[in-house]
Amino acid sequence: MRGHDLYKAECDIYEVMAYVMQHRITIYHLREEKYVYFSSSCKYRTLLQKHPLIHYQSSIGMMGMVFRFFASKEKIAALICSLLLFLGLSKTIFQVEILGESDFHHDLIETKLKQFQTPFFYWDSTSIYKKLAELNQDLNWYAVHQKGSKLEIHFLPREKMELSQFHPYDLIASKDGVIAAFDVAKGNKVVKINQKVQKGEVLVSHIILDSKEEEKTSDVLGKVYAYTFERIDVEISKNELPEAINYYLCLMKSRMQLSLDKDEYIVKEIPLQFEEDSATIRMSNYYVLYEMIAVVGESDE
Repeated sequence: MRGHDLYKAECDIYEVMAYVMQHRITIYHLREEKYVYFSSSCKYRTLLQKHPLIHYQSSIGMMGMVFRFFASKEKIAALICSLLLFLGLSKTIFQVEILGESDFHHDLIETKLKQFQTPFFYWDSTSIYKKLAELNQDLNWYAVHQKGSKLEIHFLPREKMELSQFHPYDLIASKDGVIAAFDVAKGNKVVKINQKVQKGEVLVSHIILDSKEEEKTSDVLGKVYAYTFERIDVEISKNELPEAINYYLCLMKSRMQLSLDKDEYIVKEIPLQFEEDSATIRMSNYYVLYEMIAVVGESDE
């Protein structure tokens, strides 16, 4: 494993033995054929090669492989070229892939990095990051990863909100009703509790009066609730079910036609009519509802 040198001696075995005993050289695998062959450790190579009739043949074992390798100039040159080629190719980018959700930002990054035409060396990643940093106003996040000879650029686009010009608006009634409650954080209430209002009437105005009785424009934010009134007429086909069940089915169908949000509810349900003829059962109900009736309406002022 440590490595031995193989030698051939062109003298007889007695002369070989005398020489190695004189110089205290350890030898192995001694055999005599046409010539004398033996092996010895590498540290005796200089002494053995001084004898004119003892010739070095080769080396075996791990050290022998190392010696054979470094004894060849061609192998050393090939090793150096392989190392340089490996280091060069491991830092050479042959493909750039831009990964993100926006085609617009994809083209933006591609244009910004057009100077990095493949193949190029990826020795200094900061140069790429500096170019991407110029797009900080357009990118929310970006990262650069090298995978072999491919460079991956991941990004998330920055969403820009377009601020529209402010237009004053009021809260107006979406239907007729009687005002029941207010939940207004900003704005000027122009109606009162228990006041009857009509559809389209202003409930909360954007115009307020300051301490000098001068009109000022304000934002409007809030909800206005009112008691509203609605009649629902439904009918179903006559069947063999008991009258009480048909009454219940008509009642459920009538209630299902009401569109109420979470904070809205039925205040009162007044039956008006329940009748049947040869083919149809009809029901009419009158509802008092608690609803949010305020909707945004642009002001002309």
